[in-house]
Amino acid sequence: MSTPDPNVRISNAERDAVLQRLQAATEEGRLDLDEFAERSQRVYEAKTYAEVERLLTDLPENAGTVAKRSRANGPVPDLHLSPKHAKVTREGAWNVPARITVRPMHSRIVLDFRHAVFTSPEVAIEAHLTHAGLTIILPKDASAIDDGIDFQGGRLKNECVAQGDGPTIRLTGSTVFSAIKVRRERRFLRWRW
Repeated sequence: MSTPDPNVRISNAERDAVLQRLQAATEEGRLDLDEFAERSQRVYEAKTYAEVERLLTDLPENAGTVAKRSRANGPVPDLHLSPKHAKVTREGAWNVPARITVRPMHSRIVLDFRHAVFTSPEVAIEAHLTHAGLTIILPKDASAIDDGIDFQGGRLKNECVAQGDGPTIRLTGSTVFSAIKVRRERRFLRWRW
């Protein structure tokens, strides 16, 4: 963070920007969780730019942009997930195809789109769940639409129905005693999940 005078006091908005930069560096693997926790604590305690600059000296200026630059140049192939008695998680800066098919049996799938790179404005998710769970975590500008899910026991909880400017997730498929949950990022102080 380059500033004209390192003795100027730091604002809350600037402190949040530094925390976001540390979080991006952690997601890229540049910092481990202990380093992130220690540096975050020091950001909250900092009063001037000079104190914050020391926390960022070993990080690139644009932490978090490396993964986004690795975006696929061509179409991303469809994603098919069929776990049995397992948990599968997609998270971080992954390239999202236009079509995703999930068929978990006695399993749990988490599709975390918060930092993902969308390759199309709409993503079709065809979900066929048997005694399973599907959790979809969307960024704040994305929305999800139920385009027809056949429920044979189970439920759908969609907390992201409001249309945003971002991508739209369209859900179809069927469930047998299963649950689908669509939500946004949860926050508590500096933790995000």
